[in-house]
Amino acid sequence: MDCLHAQPSWHSLAADPWSAYAKQLAEYHEKLRDYHVQLAAWRARHAGPGFSPQSPSTPKALPLISLVHGQAACSRLVPVQVMYAVNAANHLQTSPYVLGAGHRRIEDFAYDCSSAASYVLVKAGLLDRTLTSQQFAEFGEPGVGRFITLWVKPGHHVFMTLCGLRLDTSGGATAQGPRWRTQGRSHDGFLPRHPPGF
Repeated sequence: MDCLHAQPSWHSLAADPWSAYAKQLAEYHEKLRDYHVQLAAWRARHAGPGFSPQSPSTPKALPLISLVHGQAACSRLVPVQVMYAVNAANHLQTSPYVLGAGHRRIEDFAYDCSSAASYVLVKAGLLDRTLTSQQFAEFGEPGVGRFITLWVKPGHHVFMTLCGLRLDTSGGATAQGPRWRTQGRSHDGFLPRHPPGF
């Protein structure tokens, strides 16, 4: 049965997705520092007499996604498809969980784990139909994505992370639908998949 609702054992979040996210942030901030150095050099070359540029300060590290009052907001630096995915996930935050819901029509009153993940990807333009958790095992490419990762236990459950923030139907009250989850969970038995390029 798809999306079994037995409560999993919660552990600290597996290292792989967070280390990939941290590496991605580090690379971004390194490029941002280089940009500020180049900008200061350009201003110095084009400034009038008496101009003394200040040394660029190290930019404050900012996450690619943040959660405020249950709604996620992502940086404008992410691809537009990721922005659409985050907006779609925000739209699901009040939907209840019903096994099988969201599979016959993409706009539904409730969703299960795989239809919620499908909804987000369809709205982002990265999928053209609703998939089951079994079908998600063949979706896209294997491994953790740059921005979007599907965590699949074929025939049982699927959840996703967007810029490291987890969208999951499990981890809350019974019959609670897809929600942003900030607590850790076990990734044991789950296979990471991602949309190509994301």
